[in-house]
Amino acid sequence: MARKWRAVLGSALTVGVLGVGALFLRAMWRSEQYFHYPRPAAVRPEDLAEAEDVRLRTEDGLQLRGWYLPSRNHAAVVLAHGLSQTRTDLLPEARVLRDAGYGVLLFDLRAHGESEGAFSTWGDLERRDIRAALAYVRGRPDVEPARVGALGFSIGSAAVAEVAAQDTGVAAVVLLSPFNTLRLAAAYDFRRFGVVTESGALMPFWRRGIALDEVRTQAAVERIRPRPLFIVAGTEESGQPLLDALFAQVAPYAQTWRIQGASHGGFQVTEPQAYPRRLRAFFDAALLSPIPPAEVAR
Repeated sequence: MARKWRAVLGSALTVGVLGVGALFLRAMWRSEQYFHYPRPAAVRPEDLAEAEDVRLRTEDGLQLRGWYLPSRNHAAVVLAHGLSQTRTDLLPEARVLRDAGYGVLLFDLRAHGESEGAFSTWGDLERRDIRAALAYVRGRPDVEPARVGALGFSIGSAAVAEVAAQDTGVAAVVLLSPFNTLRLAAAYDFRRFGVVTESGALMPFWRRGIALDEVRTQAAVERIRPRPLFIVAGTEESGQPLLDALFAQVAPYAQTWRIQGASHGGFQVTEPQAYPRRLRAFFDAALLSPIPPAEVAR
């Protein structure tokens, strides 16, 4: 009888281990798919004929491709897109800012579009891309370096927030659909079975050496203050409890907007009048006001 029960227990343990392993591997496989996506070449729209082709060089030697729309008001904004996107996904924002007179740098992040790079790091090494973009814009003769802002969407917002937290010369920041921390973002949709599936989801990040604990938008925003900060997200995005926490945290010092009915991006489709108006108003107030003499001298 004891032998029979040991056999049953052994079989149950085997089934349990196999089940756990299957859950782990399924989560790992699903997470791995985030690193595989098309990389189409950018097609310049007819209404952006004035855009100049740009090649940026990052500090780790990658070449990034983009377009620059010259400034007419001596201010400029760097735009950083999201995962599996290209510079063209931020054309709605670029047009709003271009029409308002801003210089605009649209570029493909590493491992996206026409830029070099083997894989995305969800905001980790993309910090180098943002620094290269800011250096380019600040060196433009049509731009006053003290009047440069940055806008990022999703993983682009993570990179923008981290760089702006360290670089006090970034005069204004817009974060679209940000995540609180990279670790939470990578594992959030795999939380159903706890540590088993969450660990499986993180494996593709670990094996690529991505610094999960260094990309922390929730901490970075504290170091951006008191500079102007505007955070926008949709009410239909994944991770609403995380957005609740972030919005509550920044409420005392940042502008925030939860767009009713909006999902992950596409805000100009959901709010075709209000979104362009509020985006322009934010940058106008932040970048076109008189610069203190101390800032001009820097």
